[in-house]
Amino acid sequence: MRKLGIFIVLTYLKFLAKLALRMHKPYVIGIAGSQGKTSTKNALFTILQEYFSVKEVGNSETGIPLGILGIVPQSYKYSAWLKMLISAPFGVNHLKNTKYLIVEMGIDDPYPPKNMSYLLSIIKPKIAISLNVSVKNSTPSHAMQFEKLLKGALVLDKHEFLLTEMAKEDTKIITKSGCDIGIFNIDDLYIQNLLMSFEKTSTKTKLLSFGKSRVNNLSYIKHEISLNGTHFEFNLKESGSKMQKINLTFKQLLLPKVYQEVFAAAILAAISIKLTPDQIISSLQKKYSPPKGRSSMFLGINNSVIIDSSYNASRASVVAFLDMAAQLKKITKRDIVMLFGDMRELGSESETEHKAVAKHMMGIVDYVYLVGNETKEYVYPQFDNSKLKGLKWFESAYDAGVYLKSNLPRRSIVLVKGSQNTIYLEEAIKFILKNKEDEKKLCRQSEYWLEAKNMKLFWQTHQLLPT
Repeated sequence: MRKLGIFIVLTYLKFLAKLALRMHKPYVIGIAGSQGKTSTKNALFTILQEYFSVKEVGNSETGIPLGILGIVPQSYKYSAWLKMLISAPFGVNHLKNTKYLIVEMGIDDPYPPKNMSYLLSIIKPKIAISLNVSVKNSTPSHAMQFEKLLKGALVLDKHEFLLTEMAKEDTKIITKSGCDIGIFNIDDLYIQNLLMSFEKTSTKTKLLSFGKSRVNNLSYIKHEISLNGTHFEFNLKESGSKMQKINLTFKQLLLPKVYQEVFAAAILAAISIKLTPDQIISSLQKKYSPPKGRSSMFLGINNSVIIDSSYNASRASVVAFLDMAAQLKKITKRDIVMLFGDMRELGSESETEHKAVAKHMMGIVDYVYLVGNETKEYVYPQFDNSKLKGLKWFESAYDAGVYLKSNLPRRSIVLVKGSQNTIYLEEAIKFILKNKEDEKKLCRQSEYWLEAKNMKLFWQTHQLLPT
């Protein structure tokens, strides 16, 4: 019965969303990848909003149609869903006069409705961006759901199999959408292999690549960071062998090197719709800020600096932020405090991924504070307490925050990284913010999320819910 209800709701929302798209015909730019989708969407929106009427939506089988209809869920209770479904037909004009629609197209599963094929049945982008599947051979989030494909399959290398299958599904945003322009990260070998084969057979889609090599349409030149901000430099390939440098400087933003992918993809998309490099640079430097909980910087108590990336975590993203922390440690001579929560939805790869992150912390991090069962089982044992200035595990983010409020080292740099699924490290950050008003800049602070987190804390306190 529940499955039938979900099918009816999805069909209803899909019908209305497709009706709205047919009525208003916005130019659609879609973004896929294991990490960086929201940041890329945000960067591209920052560029386009100064020159065009633009909207952004995403990223799931419900989030995309609801966004197209202008509906922002306040909660996911049955009563809230009923209200959204009743109001949905009145949202078909939400896209009226919208020139560009940026869509985050995230997949959670190889099967509908949580795969790319289903999302493409709702919306097909004119410009499609494929960011990444794997970074430094890590396992992406949602790999657990793709383990369904292992059943009955003869597989020699499970890790390789999962990444290949995820790449096949993710890159359908380019290979199966009929897009005019496909923008992709050529440094991701899984994406590269699939799209190089696709390029040989495609007659319609123009492919644009970004990456380290100067033969790409956009190449990485430089990434510099300090506590004052971050600087990026790119080479844009113009006609023939002519190159144009693009320099981006963000004051008071600490952005790891992996943001090269974010800005490269956004720049190529903006260039594809005929904006100039000067227009792009001006928009980004004036107005760009990362989404909440992705790479925000706050002043903390005891003259500390907090790098808040509490929204979610995978091995690749954690390693990217650890590498940035290593750079800052070298420059500032400050201690690095790592508040780290479980990385969820990794399935059988969880042990390997957590141990790999623990290994990468060594030599970078001075204090390690952990939340979640998986960090307790796989990360905590990797450390010899004598080699760290501090090592503790906590039942919850709340407990970690209480401890840090009284014990945070002076002049430290605090890196916060963990998955959202029951971990919620943003709640620990509240205890160590210098300015209380910064709480509203943390992720998941809506009434729905605060209520959900309060209920979790209540049951944990009564020892009825495992962490």
